[in-house]
Amino acid sequence: MAVEGPLLRQAMRRWATGVTVVTTRAPAGFHGITVNSFTSLSLDPPLCLICIDRRARAHEEIARAGAFAVNILSDQHEEIAARFAGRRPDLADPFTGLALAAAPSGAPVFAGVVSYLDCAVQEQLAGGDHTIFVGRVEHAEAGPEGERPLLFYGGAFQRVVMD
Repeated sequence: MAVEGPLLRQAMRRWATGVTVVTTRAPAGFHGITVNSFTSLSLDPPLCLICIDRRARAHEEIARAGAFAVNILSDQHEEIAARFAGRRPDLADPFTGLALAAAPSGAPVFAGVVSYLDCAVQEQLAGGDHTIFVGRVEHAEAGPEGERPLLFYGGAFQRVVMD
């Protein structure tokens, strides 16, 4: 028998992950969603993957646009992560007031990210209640050395402490 959702959630909270905001530029405008289900998949060809809940609006927009950018957030971006995780319902548009640049695909990139990857959707795979989007990395930029990533652990945002 498969483990129940609440137990799985409790166990997975013990796994530290990086925090990203995946963005896209669709015909209806910019869209974004906070994602910690992101990983490098292959160097040759350059591939990464993201997992998006099929009920999320961003799911439809990423599929429609055929491209997305993965913004790897710094520990200074907790507010951005909260906005795109739906924790700021007072904001009609989570992009309001944020410094943005455009990736070659047109997807928004936030100022000061640790790095970003601009991807073309290569494949979509079913994964339970999520879709696994495999992205072919078309462009990447790394921020300055020494930037610390934002982490998620125990149900809360965390920061890396360096000795």
